[in-house]
Amino acid sequence: MRTRAALTTLAVVLGMALSGAPPAVAGRPGDRPPETTRPTRPKPTVVPSPTVSPRPTASPTPTVRPTLSPTPTVRPTPTGSPTPTVRPTPTASPTGTPAPTTPAPMPTADRAAVVLPGLDGPGSTAYDVNSAGVVVGAAELASGYWHAVRWVDGRIEDLGTLGGLNSQAEAIDERGRIVGFAQAADGSAHAVAWVNGKIQDLGLTGGIFSVASDTAGDRVVGTYQVTDSFAGRRAFVRTGNTEITIDAPPGASAVAVNEAGTVAGTYGYKDWTDPPFVNQAFVWRDGVLRSLGTLGGPTSDATGINDLGQVVGTSWTADGQFAAFFWDGSAMRRLATSSASPTAQAVNDSGLVIGTDGAGGRAMIWPTPTASSQLLPLPDGAVDSVAINVNDAGLVVGQAGYLSSRWHSRAVVWR
Repeated sequence: MRTRAALTTLAVVLGMALSGAPPAVAGRPGDRPPETTRPTRPKPTVVPSPTVSPRPTASPTPTVRPTLSPTPTVRPTPTGSPTPTVRPTPTASPTGTPAPTTPAPMPTADRAAVVLPGLDGPGSTAYDVNSAGVVVGAAELASGYWHAVRWVDGRIEDLGTLGGLNSQAEAIDERGRIVGFAQAADGSAHAVAWVNGKIQDLGLTGGIFSVASDTAGDRVVGTYQVTDSFAGRRAFVRTGNTEITIDAPPGASAVAVNEAGTVAGTYGYKDWTDPPFVNQAFVWRDGVLRSLGTLGGPTSDATGINDLGQVVGTSWTADGQFAAFFWDGSAMRRLATSSASPTAQAVNDSGLVIGTDGAGGRAMIWPTPTASSQLLPLPDGAVDSVAINVNDAGLVVGQAGYLSSRWHSRAVVWR
């Protein structure tokens, strides 16, 4: 099964190519308000919050991806829904007007946070994990550049680049194939795959830069840019050596694919200077594109899909709220949470949804699509966190932020 965080944005990749800076997460038009986003390291945002969505889903956010943010899957079997939060009954004020109530704090899931080792720089982010527990992401070098990495049994391995300064691993499939992007010697960012430890250049796919976001079965999906703009995005699907561009409106990104070949993504991204924003989450399979609609507002973003074809993401509501959604194959519904700015980043086959509380800067989970959200614990010393992906065993990966010397992220696994 595949899930993919949409924390990534190609805009970040281009910025890295031009400046050599480490990956960072950027916001996308139609995403949660900028003030709620938090850096998550190299994606790329999934962000959301990571945002994950622009992500934050993720996002784009995590300091994770160069253009796709340098912007994450094991999933524990869903546990029972959290104990319902009891809210105090409002008491009357002296004037008879009900006094406002303070929402009860979000409960914390019974998980342990494990920080993964980095390279010789301070930063790292985990973007995906397969059923074997192999984690992939990106880690910072002492030079400040970022390289794609793989963690096996807690040991880190540098996957290298195409001769350029930066690279990032976005996803890993059940066969161990890793995909992402890497810079060539001329600074251009190319979609790539790592097979048996060797890097393969998937090319620019007709654009000025490209990134592979997910892989499942014999497919790789991703996004390339024909112009340096949100509207210049195009979504692609590669099956073996054959690649096609998804026939979708301009401004399209493909962020996730499942074993059946169903692709999840978003089309209609526009530049910040070109409102109104009307981007829509979609699924695509065998040449058929289907919009998932919204929760009543103008926009939606898809960030993850499982092997049942269920999709998660974010959407604005009719009353102007930013919300996380779960799409069951026929209808989109809002996920229950006390967060004012939630993102849903990925979902496993058991229905465990992971995401981030963008307002509080905390990774969180929904044990089932009908349960309320729970926070994931922070590692010792961390000030914030982002959940990016989850596997079918319920293993969650992402990052935690630290303020020592300067803000930096560390790759984390929640068991």
